[in-house]
Amino acid sequence: MTFLTSRQWLSTAATLTAMVCGLSLVDLLPVRLSVVWGEESATAVPSIRQEADEEASVLKPAQVRQAADQAKLDAMSWYLAARALENRNEAKQALNAYRKAIELDPNLIDVYRAAVPLAFRLDQVGEAVRLAMKAVELDPNDYELLRQLGIHMASQKRVAEAIRYLDQAANAPSISKNSPTYVQLMRDLGILYTLVGEKTKAADAYLVILKAVVNPDEYELDFRAKSAILADPRTNYERIGQVLLEGGQIAGATEAFELAAKSGKTSPGNLNYYRAKVLLLNGDGDGALAELQKYLDAQRQTRGKEAYELLAQILEKLGRKGELLEKLQGLAADDPRNSTLQYFYADQLVEAGKLAEARAHYEQSLKDSGDVMGYVGLAGVLRRLNDAEALLDILAKGLANIAEDAVGPFEAELLTISENQPLVQSMLAVAEKLANADPAEITFEKSLLAAKLAGEIKQFPDAIRFYRLCLTLSKERAVMIYAELGEMLIKNRDYGTAAEVYEEAANNKSLAERRPNYLFMLSQVRELNGETDKALEAIREAKTIIPEAPLLHFQEGWIYFHSRQFEKAIAILEEVLKKYGEQKEIARRCSFTLSSIYVFQGELRKAEEILEVILETEPDDPSVNNDLGYLYADQGKNLEQAEKMIRKAVAAEPDNAAYLDSLGWVLFRLGKTEEAIEYLKKALDISTGSDATLYDHLADCYEKLGQFDEARKYYETALKELAAEKNPDLALKARLEEKLSKLPAAKDQAAAPSEPAKTE
Repeated sequence: MTFLTSRQWLSTAATLTAMVCGLSLVDLLPVRLSVVWGEESATAVPSIRQEADEEASVLKPAQVRQAADQAKLDAMSWYLAARALENRNEAKQALNAYRKAIELDPNLIDVYRAAVPLAFRLDQVGEAVRLAMKAVELDPNDYELLRQLGIHMASQKRVAEAIRYLDQAANAPSISKNSPTYVQLMRDLGILYTLVGEKTKAADAYLVILKAVVNPDEYELDFRAKSAILADPRTNYERIGQVLLEGGQIAGATEAFELAAKSGKTSPGNLNYYRAKVLLLNGDGDGALAELQKYLDAQRQTRGKEAYELLAQILEKLGRKGELLEKLQGLAADDPRNSTLQYFYADQLVEAGKLAEARAHYEQSLKDSGDVMGYVGLAGVLRRLNDAEALLDILAKGLANIAEDAVGPFEAELLTISENQPLVQSMLAVAEKLANADPAEITFEKSLLAAKLAGEIKQFPDAIRFYRLCLTLSKERAVMIYAELGEMLIKNRDYGTAAEVYEEAANNKSLAERRPNYLFMLSQVRELNGETDKALEAIREAKTIIPEAPLLHFQEGWIYFHSRQFEKAIAILEEVLKKYGEQKEIARRCSFTLSSIYVFQGELRKAEEILEVILETEPDDPSVNNDLGYLYADQGKNLEQAEKMIRKAVAAEPDNAAYLDSLGWVLFRLGKTEEAIEYLKKALDISTGSDATLYDHLADCYEKLGQFDEARKYYETALKELAAEKNPDLALKARLEEKLSKLPAAKDQAAAPSEPAKTE
């Protein structure tokens, strides 16, 4: 005999009654369920009687139910109604019923388990996540819900959160470590750990996958599931071996590679390469060289540059590093069409200081294969030779030929060149000569390079002139030119000139479809330039072109915020939230801006509450961790928690100046002044915005250390920064002036303390 739980019995009994009476399950429930369809609620039960029947009288219970008990019963009724509605494919009404059940009894875990997948199916992602998080609070061992949360976070590229939920699911006491679900969780975690560079953890997860596909019965893994894992390039035998090898699991990696060989689905060359790596890690350099030689002799290219790097590692391990160039020369001569090999050989010639040979080799290789690494490599040689004319020429050819998605190394080389100012000046002189020739001999690519390099060394008039020359040389690339020129001017706070650029772009008839975009940017730089009325004029015109673009409505609120017209800003931002609150990015922008407004108004608790709501659903988000952590630090409260939050933000974005400033400030508040200075100075090195607060923080640190001359210097610099702003923070200005007035004279410095006590 099967015994039903109370929940199963209630569901079964209600369904049987419905079948007997010929009614739907919803018909059996209180009339108050009509609110699902938007009707008025009632508490009466529908009357089912014949005409001759006497009027039914209300039965009075012997014991009146408590309100809490009644709420639980009503919640169960709503839950059953929701299940029935979902079975009838009335999904929206079902979700409404689930919501009502949760409202009446927030602790009914089964409601969440049913509502979460339905909310995801209806694309109510925010609500699905919120409900899932609540369910996980109620039952931290619900690995199915945790896995759903993890998969969703991964789909949103919120990898840290995805890992956290999947790891929690994998460690739930209720999950069997020998189940297909556990193997699937390890697969998901392994892929994500690989993505974030957690090699050891990735290897641990992949080891479970290997054991499962080798011993499927032990994990109840059927043939279909095993085949799906091995068919996935992220989890086939070769990939398992790679991850295990990178994570130091040598025995597992060896087993995986041998299985890959037996499967016949991996190239022999790859296996030679991996066996060589394993042998090298096991200390067998000679065996590794012999195995790699098989790969090299077959002139395989599947492992690309990695194979030649492995050759260098093996020779170094054997104490035969001096043989590398000779071996590469022979390989390159035998395999002239292997561009990766040719460029690697040329790179090694550069490292050996043989620049003339390297130049000739790059030039010859570029005739056969003009890819980005060839242009970058040759540019590096010409940079070392200080050949400005040839360097500008090869960079221009590279810019004209390489694909947009391959510009990373190219941009890196440009930055390296910009550090050699005399060389850049020579290159600008070459470009100037070509531009002034009659007729002009300069190309679009050379003009663009000159503009970029002039901007990097902060010769902005030259940069602007070359960018404008680009506009005449290639009108069809105006969008890119306006974007680069505007970005350069904003980065260097020349908002007036930036406004001229965006206004010109907005009025360019050939770019009419982009007019709203340029008006948006125009509103931004005009406000930053202190021209609030003109900024509002620009954004309002953009709104007339695209009336339902939420970002444009938000921007109007931001302009009022930046110009310190807080009440108007609040009104607009709250209206945007009301109208477009379902759009996550807009809701975030509005919420963060409202929080900042309340900080300015001194309503710090209100500002915190907004951020705390965001933190509840996005606990790993860097922005909210930084902003809320800074708020706590600024008030000297929750300092240990604030430090953890801000460190989480810095770990996510280590070069974010605002986050580094926050970390410096919380460390100062904790009494760790010298460590604070380290982070504050790093923030100053990379900051491109207004730095008055940053200088103020740094000055406070030096004041605490008794280094009053340094403190005075930074307080004065902070005041200069404020004076340059169109809408300065007057409260900060007053505080800075007060701090300066209280600094002791130089003769009093000897009596100052060297380190402050810890701030509580």
